[in-house]
Amino acid sequence: MYNLYQSQLRKDIQTIVYEKPSLTVRLFGKDYFAIRKPKSFGPIKADWIQIMGVELPTDRDYVLAELKRIKKELSKEGRHIMLQLWIINEMISFENVSHRSDTFSPDMREMRLNLQKFICKNYGLKVAFRENMPNSNIIIDLSKPDDQLLMEMNPSARQRIKKAFGKKIEFGMAPPDLYKSFYDKRQETSGNKWFNIIPYEQFETLLRYITQKGRGNLFVATIGGEIVSGNVCLYDERNIIYLYGFSDRKFGNIWSHHFLKYKMFSRARDNGFLYCDLMGGAPTGFPEHPLSSVSEFKESLGGIKIEQYGSYDLVLNPVLYNFFKVYHKIRKK
Repeated sequence: MYNLYQSQLRKDIQTIVYEKPSLTVRLFGKDYFAIRKPKSFGPIKADWIQIMGVELPTDRDYVLAELKRIKKELSKEGRHIMLQLWIINEMISFENVSHRSDTFSPDMREMRLNLQKFICKNYGLKVAFRENMPNSNIIIDLSKPDDQLLMEMNPSARQRIKKAFGKKIEFGMAPPDLYKSFYDKRQETSGNKWFNIIPYEQFETLLRYITQKGRGNLFVATIGGEIVSGNVCLYDERNIIYLYGFSDRKFGNIWSHHFLKYKMFSRARDNGFLYCDLMGGAPTGFPEHPLSSVSEFKESLGGIKIEQYGSYDLVLNPVLYNFFKVYHKIRKK
């Protein structure tokens, strides 16, 4: 699968739209695009560096040597807390439509916990206390016709989509005058706000940038001109990537979000896209994960779930790292 996190599209969005400080980090023989995240604790000024989309080599000695080198290099500056790596190596993948035994989820949980222990023990990394991306992705193969896409969804999702077609729901791409309505409704229905909600000015800049460049759009389902659900999506090569969206709870009984996803899959296929990446889901076997309900919805739409290695920290300043870890726990509570 492609690597969105090291793509030119993501680099442009992070630097041009979000104006985040960035740098290039040479690691494992590749130049990785990284984000510098400034942190302030009273008079203390520090930052941590984040690289998403890292491919971990299989040669343990080589990995250890590279981590030692980059730690020495970054520690010279004295103000870096940690280097956070989101590792995209595949742990396992499976079809969401397939039958699974009662032991499947517990086995998956044990597999991930064992993997985390192995990585921490063998590479001196720590499991990230602040997850920069969920540890799994759900991918929809858009080469399939509509009836097959429906058949690979679970029965409940399939039934809801069929019911939604009986409602007066319209599907399309939102004009700029609906951007604010989408933003306000998503903010109202964001629940526990596991993801940060960017300021409206930044959100509008993002949409104008991707629409003008032909690199994405805002898809909406409307009733009488009112948005009832919506998705912000990116276009990268032959892939359409779902960033985030919402469904208005006032219209919860018309299943507009299921309808919207199905219509989006169909339109994307008809426009030459090969895959739809529904992005992050909860790791299988972790019902306590804050994205478990979101993941359940995405998995109900069929496709393949890819379990990845996930997020790990290379500690550069132990004192600041432990302080930041405690600070994050307090703030989260």
